[in-house]
Amino acid sequence: MVDWPSGYVPGVVEHHDQWRWNLPYEHYARLLEVSAALREVVAAHWQHWHRALSKVRDGGTALVVSSGGSIEPVLVFAFAAGRFAEWGSALHHLDGATLVFREDTRIDLEIRRRWSR
Repeated sequence: MVDWPSGYVPGVVEHHDQWRWNLPYEHYARLLEVSAALREVVAAHWQHWHRALSKVRDGGTALVVSSGGSIEPVLVFAFAAGRFAEWGSALHHLDGATLVFREDTRIDLEIRRRWSR
């Protein structure tokens, strides 16, 4: 297990704000442009994700379990040219995402929903 900061940043992203936003991934993209504090949290999370991936053999997988609004901004960071409006609502309990990498290049993202919304 790894300790890392919450995805919530006081004055920027409060507890469960992402569930109230109409287009949460687009909102995160705008926040990442203007908030150094949020970028700092996302950079810390991204480093943890990369550390997990560095331990995986070709064709293998890594599982990152997180909560508290921390996955969404990292996905936006990882796929900065993403079509965020198509990603739908923020992740809820038991939702997640699969990222496919080829070496260090992110090539695919699938949002995984526990229940259809």
